[in-house]
Amino acid sequence: MKIYLLLASFLTASNAFTTYPQWQTSSTSTVLLHNDLTNMATSRFPTSPEDQVRQAAISIKEATKAGKHRHGVRLLLPIIGATELDDWPGGARQMMEAASPLVRDIMTLQSSQDPSDVDDDSSLTLAESVIDEADGVRAIFGQAPAARDDCCSVLLPSADTVGKLMDLDKQVGPERNLILINAQWKRKTDFGLAFFGGRDEKIQFIEGFEPTFHCSNIMVEGDIVRTLRTFPGPWRVYLRVVDENDERNIDWVEIGTKELIMSKTKEWENKAKGDDKDGGKLFDYGIPNYSEIGEMITSREGYVPKSLSERAASAFAFIKDTL
Repeated sequence: MKIYLLLASFLTASNAFTTYPQWQTSSTSTVLLHNDLTNMATSRFPTSPEDQVRQAAISIKEATKAGKHRHGVRLLLPIIGATELDDWPGGARQMMEAASPLVRDIMTLQSSQDPSDVDDDSSLTLAESVIDEADGVRAIFGQAPAARDDCCSVLLPSADTVGKLMDLDKQVGPERNLILINAQWKRKTDFGLAFFGGRDEKIQFIEGFEPTFHCSNIMVEGDIVRTLRTFPGPWRVYLRVVDENDERNIDWVEIGTKELIMSKTKEWENKAKGDDKDGGKLFDYGIPNYSEIGEMITSREGYVPKSLSERAASAFAFIKDTL
């Protein structure tokens, strides 16, 4: 009940939502300047937590201007408290501690007039509440000067919390932003077996959150690879390249792109069934899979397969990898 009372205090509007005009300007040069700055800020791979926050905020801002208010966001979290045996000794609760300050910054910047300007202080007021005691899932509510600009982010939601998310979705309303950060579900079976009541409704609900911003890493063919998506662009795949003369000098080279799939095409469904015999794959908007990324790597000019020792070194670096 606490979640609803807190939300009610933050998302208050005396009247039903109306259609508000998009930001406009009579100056074509101003529009071009805005677009140039936005493209510049999101065109390269983020190399720091600050870069990631800035790109995520711009992506949400641009998606909101395009009329989208349900956002899926995946962040690379800075590892805190890591040991030689465990990167996250505190588990999900420790991940919450790492994610919370990033999400707060993202919410603040996406509500500002210019999210590419980190010095543009927003008047958004933030408050945090636990919506699931067992997993410690948190929601961060943002109250803006105008109720229509209020927003809500949910950190590390699990399949067990989707019922609460659906209630929250109704209270936030269709004209305000609801952002899911680093959702913990991976397969349809996370929501129970097919004959469980309400499973399909829950799956349809969570699949409706477009990956407005996505930054993740994976090991493919012994290489460390990161996948990036910034709204409204395609999936972009980057390869970790180490300077032979200085191992401390690391660069991320774009090796391929892939357009988003916005709906479950026949091609996607057939491929999903082929990849997953029990049909348990959630809709992923066509994110490049392991084999597609592998092809991007091996088709590069001058490609040489990594040796066993090189693969072992890459695996060790991948375990500790973060922005």
